[in-house]
Amino acid sequence: MSGPGDGVVRVDEKKSKEEITAEFNKVQNEYYNSLIVEMKDDCETYRKATECHEYAKLMIERLGKFREGFEQYKKNCYEYEAGASCHSAGHMLLQGIELPDGSSPVEKDVPAAAELFARACNTTNPRSCVAIARLLQFGKFVEKDYKKAFEYLTTGCNKQNTESCFSKANCYLQGMGVEQDYSKAIPLLERGCELGHHRSCHNLGVLYYHGKGVEKDLDKFKLYNEKAQIFRFQKDPFQGTTKQHLGSGPVAH
Repeated sequence: MSGPGDGVVRVDEKKSKEEITAEFNKVQNEYYNSLIVEMKDDCETYRKATECHEYAKLMIERLGKFREGFEQYKKNCYEYEAGASCHSAGHMLLQGIELPDGSSPVEKDVPAAAELFARACNTTNPRSCVAIARLLQFGKFVEKDYKKAFEYLTTGCNKQNTESCFSKANCYLQGMGVEQDYSKAIPLLERGCELGHHRSCHNLGVLYYHGKGVEKDLDKFKLYNEKAQIFRFQKDPFQGTTKQHLGSGPVAH
């Protein structure tokens, strides 16, 4: 039977809702503070990417220490080859962090974000391959380079990232950084569709509808269109997207 000191929060019917909430928050904060100390010790002792990444994440999400968490992300990125930390630090730099009091613990710096995304792409975080590729394709804050963007997307796709494969297929469809070739987009879209990426299914169906890169086949158009509808509101296995994409032509990335 549980008793005092066992860590269980008990509800006293005589307590007000505010008192119960305060008690719960106190126990929760004590738990997370203890967890942060534990994660910090594990990070400093074992110097493992996973523990150090979680430590930085907890500092930001639970303590609101954005600058400290950002610096820990960067340390993890460069010292421990932690691709997830490179990606997180890059996203913080991409937009910058502004607090309600007007302070900015992390200033916006897109070129620096691009460097971190590139490092993440080439280490252990293929999601970042799409991030760096898009910056290079748009060319607003970094020098436009379609060919280099295509190379990053190839890296991400080779690491089984569906969004990278989808964006690489779009490069073939639009002739961005590579010669336009509808037929080379087909296997990339097929791979994405098989993994539940609804936009890949959609574009594949459109190509069969118009007979571009493949022989026109309305049955396959219907098949892939139905798959796109099924996958449309399901969570993407790699990107966590539920965005809706409609239209009769290939969707842009």
